[in-house]
Amino acid sequence: MTDSSARAKVLVVGMDGLRHDRLIRSHATAPVLHGLMATGAHGSSLLPYGEADGQAEHGPSTSIAYTDSGPGWSSVLTGVWPDNHGVTGNDFTGADYTRYPDFLSRAVSARPALRTAAAVSWPELVHRGTLGPAIGRRVPYDGESDGYETADRLVARTAAQWLTEDDPDALFVYFGATDEAGHATGPLSPAYDRALLAQDAHLGRLLEAIDARRACEHWTVLVTTDHGHLDTGGHGGDTRAEREVFVILAEPGMPGGTRLDTPRLIDIAPTVLDRLGIPVDPSWGLRGRALPRPTPPTPEWS
Repeated sequence: MTDSSARAKVLVVGMDGLRHDRLIRSHATAPVLHGLMATGAHGSSLLPYGEADGQAEHGPSTSIAYTDSGPGWSSVLTGVWPDNHGVTGNDFTGADYTRYPDFLSRAVSARPALRTAAAVSWPELVHRGTLGPAIGRRVPYDGESDGYETADRLVARTAAQWLTEDDPDALFVYFGATDEAGHATGPLSPAYDRALLAQDAHLGRLLEAIDARRACEHWTVLVTTDHGHLDTGGHGGDTRAEREVFVILAEPGMPGGTRLDTPRLIDIAPTVLDRLGIPVDPSWGLRGRALPRPTPPTPEWS
């Protein structure tokens, strides 16, 4: 039974360029992620590419969610598509993070006492302002210079240290090695599988740190990606292999193996705010909707 008095906390983990079909095909390459799917909820959807996005709270809109990392992570973090946040490529030209800030910044603006943190191995997410300065801690490691295997390991170590030694309320953690391997050798390669297995182990370290924390906490864990990859490696187009994304959601009370109905990248931000108990102001213009909470079991009457 979920304790309604428990302190709500959220961890969002981004795994760049992780193709959904490669994730679900084998337990061996991602045992931690498969465990989360088995005990929680998951589903996939296609990034809109010039078609109507009829699930938006503010009515249908026609969006192009470009299959590059700048637009993808901007959509995850802000809760709107590129036609709102303005990012259409990895140069971040046109970004409007003042009007559409990331969910950590929104959370701490609504509740200044919240402890927020982000650790990433793609430093552009900090340097370009995608993760705003209102966040309590922002730690960028440089996967571009140091290699994503090294930078991801540092991200995991930092986030695990926060979870072990400090008291964070909401965290965003980004790993990039799968995308790097996808570009180098394609997502069907052994190198891609090794990168996925390493990121899976990093996630396991974070979950172990959460499990070791106080019992009076209610943790929601979300895992997602920004885009897929062509079989030959690379992305930026409108094929299914590039457009299919996924969301994994795990939290107390969630029936194992629950299927999420076409969860979208823009649903992450409102889900985080919902789990933290922060009402979404209509003036924010978020296009996503909070993913369903676990349904309480029906009481048995004797």
